[in-house]
Amino acid sequence: MLGRIQQVFAIEELRKRILYTLGMLLVFRLGVHIPVPGVDTRQLGEVLSGAFGAGLFQFINLFTGGALQQFSLFAMGVIPYINASIILSLLIPVFPRLKKLQEEGREGQRKLTQYTRWGTVALALVEAYAMSFLVIRYGLAQPTAGFFLTSIIALTAGSIFLMWVGERITENGVGNGISMLILAGIVARLPAEIQQTYLEISAGTVHPLWAIGLIVVFVAVIALTVVVQQGQRKITIQYAKRTAGRRVYGGHTTHLPLRVNQGGVIPIIFASAILTLPSSIATWIPNLQWLQNYVAPGSLPYLLAYVTLIIFFTYFYSTLVFDPNEISKNLREAGGFVPGVRPGAPTAEYLSDVTGRLLLVGALFLAGIAVLPYIFQALSGIRSFWIGGTSLLILVGVGIDTIMQIEAHLVMRQYESLVKGAAFLGRRGR
Repeated sequence: MLGRIQQVFAIEELRKRILYTLGMLLVFRLGVHIPVPGVDTRQLGEVLSGAFGAGLFQFINLFTGGALQQFSLFAMGVIPYINASIILSLLIPVFPRLKKLQEEGREGQRKLTQYTRWGTVALALVEAYAMSFLVIRYGLAQPTAGFFLTSIIALTAGSIFLMWVGERITENGVGNGISMLILAGIVARLPAEIQQTYLEISAGTVHPLWAIGLIVVFVAVIALTVVVQQGQRKITIQYAKRTAGRRVYGGHTTHLPLRVNQGGVIPIIFASAILTLPSSIATWIPNLQWLQNYVAPGSLPYLLAYVTLIIFFTYFYSTLVFDPNEISKNLREAGGFVPGVRPGAPTAEYLSDVTGRLLLVGALFLAGIAVLPYIFQALSGIRSFWIGGTSLLILVGVGIDTIMQIEAHLVMRQYESLVKGAAFLGRRGR
């Protein structure tokens, strides 16, 4: 394994990308510990836990790497960016102009990215205003115009800076930048979560056997996540022979891989971000505080909404990244066809049916992973550990995507696979 790591760092471009990513993540972790001036952070955790509900507070705090608890510059994390991306994704099928931009390739994507950035700024301003109002309302800061303005500017600038950091990691580093920031936040909170769980078990409130159960669940979830994340249905594609001059082209067979979980961690991140809105609104509007009992993480309405949103975003995201009609058209123009299926509309219908069945399996898997921690907490009584199925899915999914990017760089330079016998990455090491 050490030899393969040496292979990675032997490539100058790859070494620079990895070091660049680590440097950006270090900047993110440093910013987490820079608090907004004028806030009493000693009582902030308890106050926000009571205002948001312990479950939602711990969940958001986990995604921001502990920045919310310290009310730091990065207290809102990349949540405004995620929400802006969700809103734009929902608007694309509705507005023909946005749909046209999506089909224009690189230039259109650049324009959509610009819209996402402006949407992030707008949502960050709104959320920063709400959070600043919240700390003033609970007496954690002086109700002055100076603090209010400083807090809004600092929180908004922090979210915009993280958006920029994520884009730079995607462009100059390894992995998806936004996902890497979320992963860094989860990993940073892991030691504290383990310590709290250990203290809870040591106090005698939880039976020690549940600690073994927690480890077993962790291992099982990670193994199952790897299998499902890399699971594919290979559709056989046959190309007809055609003659051009004296040469004969085609006549070979290939495969069209359809992933079981096409959206990866995107549906579960989108669903989590959406579900933070009702509880936040209930916190900020006094007359709606009764809503907290119904939208608190772990409650039956919350879990039902969580499962529904995950299934919806699994299918919705698939429509954005996979178009059976376009695939069928391209196959027909290239002289390819699915054996036993007529080209054109029948092929598109066949691909749509296969994709629908695969997405159902992927959606149910994601939903099961999402609700598993709440079921385990209810059975075991462990209340302090919040790194559950959702976090593990993100860790495993982002980790696999990052390894696959590194693999691609190694393969281009004819190096051996990073993981010997790495069949789960789609090929075996020599």
